[in-house]
Amino acid sequence: MRGERVATNMSDFVLSLPEQRDAERAKALGAFYTDSQIAEFLVWWAVRTPGETVIDPCFGGGVFLRCACKRLASLGGDPPNQVFGVELDPIAFRTVSDKLCDEFCLRKRNLVLSDIFEIEPDHLQQFESVVGNPPFIRYQRFAGDSRSRALKRALQQNVNLSQLSSSWAPFLVHVTSLLGNGGRLGLVMPMEVGHASYAKPVLEYLRRVFESVTFLTFRKKLFPDLSENTLLLLAENKGGGPARFYLRDLLHSGQLARIQAQQGFRIPGTRLLDADKVSEGNHRIVENLIPKKARDLYRELKHSTLTRPLGMLADVGVGYVTGANSFFHLDRGRIAKWAIPRHYLRAAVFRSRAFSGLRFTRNDWGKALYNGDAGYLLSLESEADLPTSVRNYVNFGEQQGFSRSFKCRSRSPWFRVPHVNKPDAFLTYMSGAMPRLVANDAGAVASNTLHVVRLFADWGLAGPELAALWQTSLTGLSAEIEGHGLGGGMLKLEPREAENVLLPVSDRDPHSLKRLAVELDSLARLEKNDCVQEQADNTILIGLLGLSKRECQLLQDAAAVLRARRYSRSQSS
Repeated sequence: MRGERVATNMSDFVLSLPEQRDAERAKALGAFYTDSQIAEFLVWWAVRTPGETVIDPCFGGGVFLRCACKRLASLGGDPPNQVFGVELDPIAFRTVSDKLCDEFCLRKRNLVLSDIFEIEPDHLQQFESVVGNPPFIRYQRFAGDSRSRALKRALQQNVNLSQLSSSWAPFLVHVTSLLGNGGRLGLVMPMEVGHASYAKPVLEYLRRVFESVTFLTFRKKLFPDLSENTLLLLAENKGGGPARFYLRDLLHSGQLARIQAQQGFRIPGTRLLDADKVSEGNHRIVENLIPKKARDLYRELKHSTLTRPLGMLADVGVGYVTGANSFFHLDRGRIAKWAIPRHYLRAAVFRSRAFSGLRFTRNDWGKALYNGDAGYLLSLESEADLPTSVRNYVNFGEQQGFSRSFKCRSRSPWFRVPHVNKPDAFLTYMSGAMPRLVANDAGAVASNTLHVVRLFADWGLAGPELAALWQTSLTGLSAEIEGHGLGGGMLKLEPREAENVLLPVSDRDPHSLKRLAVELDSLARLEKNDCVQEQADNTILIGLLGLSKRECQLLQDAAAVLRARRYSRSQSS
């Protein structure tokens, strides 16, 4: 995404901005700029004839405008009259527009200092192509009037976006409205376009508006210094919908030059996706990065009566939020110092390091307490009848300013932590290899560093059996597909993503599942993780569901492909 800094080998990068650019301000603007290789490719693909007009609606460092000027000049066009840009940041605008006007004689009236969301589509001409790298601001920072304007622009195109949408989503919709019929869109996009629930209306819009949409994914990150994973979006022939969706997975951005060297603009080696299922959220783009046999098997199992998504068996949510862990999380020393009665304390787990097996027992909690990975949560309901010792501790918290922290000051009373429930199991939401689902035999509560899982009674499952079902290669692959990789190589599972993870279910021989849970817990405590999955596959997938060893291996190998892809992306390319 748009960025302040780029790798040092990007020699033909961007018209330089002042060195003292404020990093926090850039972050607020979602400014993460693009290197010239990517910009050249997108401009090459989008701008094809001498007379075409092109706009970058968030030109930042000017790399797309510079490439557009060069491209049109090489085609025999007239860049001063055909290249347009909009930029929100006055520092970038002033520096870049002056240099572009000097170097390419661009007309200053074609470069506008504005928030693109403040510009009505009919206040600009219709363009043949839109290129660029949208600002990436997550919904937590994308707030107030800015978000309201952006969501309103999307709604003008009949795209109703969630309040949880990041800034790129309304941006994509709005800038598409700047295209005339037959126009092309060439943008850098976050991978969220392929997995975020709020992206579904955007995908449906692309499906409706364009003739074809191609996603170019990369095994090596386009932006090594950023945590965000990205892809390139190529949308062609506005007005020619419904679109076909295509996917091409490349090793690295260096392969873009080979595509440019070919005859024509069709991207070679693409795979046709089921556009309806992708836009509806039923197929995730990442599914198409595994071998076809594994993909077909996974989709067959997904529609089998012998599998269920976790969300049919349980509710997944986040743990409690104290707003001031250093006040509410207590160890035995502080409890003794303030003489806080046990009645006001709940056993709590703070970090996934506390887990060693498939069951989190009271003994495990005691060990984690000693290591600082577990402890006690101060659990107070009201101010009435608090003993003197607890009232003294609350007063101490107020003196230290804990009552004025954001979460605490929004509660009444400030020291009452809401949503403290004892779950049936815990689930790690940020994981290196496989997310861990662990039965809560300790009866503990958990902070929001973990997800909490509450089983539905009608399935008759207990926490240990659910943890056993979680260990199969089917669920391992499903977690890779339903979760999303982060730039550092970690796999993140949001609660709704976790509820989509596929589990094998069978009512045959329930006692074998109970026995299996005990065996797998013992193996996990010995850190024999490969043995855990092998035993789970043998007992559940082969013994109860009737899969073959070869089919289990297909699932294992496919999960390994996606896992290796995640890990490799944590390294700078």
